[in-house]
Amino acid sequence: MIDRTLKPLFVAFFGLMALLYVIHNIINLGAAYGAVGYVLSLENNAIFTSNLLPAIGANAVPVFAWIIFLFEIASGLLCLWGAWKLWSARGRDTATYESAKGMAKLGLGLGVVTWFGLFGTLGGAGYQMWQHEIGAGSLGDAFKFSVWALLGLLYLGQRESTA
Repeated sequence: MIDRTLKPLFVAFFGLMALLYVIHNIINLGAAYGAVGYVLSLENNAIFTSNLLPAIGANAVPVFAWIIFLFEIASGLLCLWGAWKLWSARGRDTATYESAKGMAKLGLGLGVVTWFGLFGTLGGAGYQMWQHEIGAGSLGDAFKFSVWALLGLLYLGQRESTA
């Protein structure tokens, strides 16, 4: 029963974290646009000055920022919904509990896609955001978030022993 208490709690905390970050980004929209725009502009990439991906102009920055925001919102809401489903099923039989994991897995999985895929792969490898302070800070945090989501997925995916 301990796992059936911890799993929804961890998923809920991840969902809350995702929503808190995106809410702060939206409250500070100018700063968020500035950070995204700085990375996508390829400005001050002093180490690797040539890039495979094209620089993105300021007019397109809000579109890319809102793609990130929507992924974060979706991850957060799916996690909270999934946590509620897990919490509601915690006293039920194993098959019912296992079937309640779907939304939580989807939310955590979308967290991995967001912070590993969008930030790590596209931002880090594609736009070389590690080359400057603004990007390196975001990339470091994205690594933590994607690892937390992945660890949550691994823990959530463990089936309980039927013995």
